Amino acid sequence: LLERGKEFQPGEYPDTEAEALGEMQSHLPDGKHIGSRTGLYDLHQNHDIDVFVGCGLGGTSLVNANVSLQAESRVFDDPRWPAELKRDLPTLVEEGYKQARMMLKPTPYPDDFPTLPKLEALKASAKQLDGKIYKTPINVTFQDGVNHVGVEQKKCNLCGRCCSGCNHGAKNTTLMNYLPDATNHGAEIFTCTS
Repeated sequence: LLERGKEFQPGEYPDTEAEALGEMQSHLPDGKHIGSRTGLYDLHQNHDIDVFVGCGLGGTSLVNANVSLQAESRVFDDPRWPAELKRDLPTLVEEGYKQARMMLKPTPYPDDFPTLPKLEALKASAKQLDGKIYKTPINVTFQDGVNHVGVEQKKCNLCGRCCSGCNHGAKNTTLMNYLPDATNHGAEIFTCTS
């Protein structure tokens, strides 16, 4: 497995603004590039859309918000989707979602964890609007222990750093599951391969 970026283990993600700035890179619309090409925070700026991705062993899973939702079927109603993909939705695509859930272990925020003010505000808003609210499944560990591929993880400590890199080791990034599983099955991983 080849990875353009570096490997970051829990405890190695930027903790300060200066450290974060050192891990920024930006691809500009005119083709210019700013920052290290192996910087963790990788912004692709374009005329119509900007895209933020992670550059590191584990990719964007290192710096996303962990939300693990299956696309609603109406997403695939768009005629621009290839017919071949649409035919595979109930079989291969559904199996892919099942396999991803087995590996990433998404779970809603536990009821026995501390109350989150933002969640309580959303519940109050939903009640006022006669709406429904549910806690989305997130790829976070809420118990200490060794996970299903043999990696030691700690339960979430609510630090709020999911999108800058989990230094605690509770986030179920691909670095905590898919990649160790691959090495358990003989894969070799090489970083900084740009």
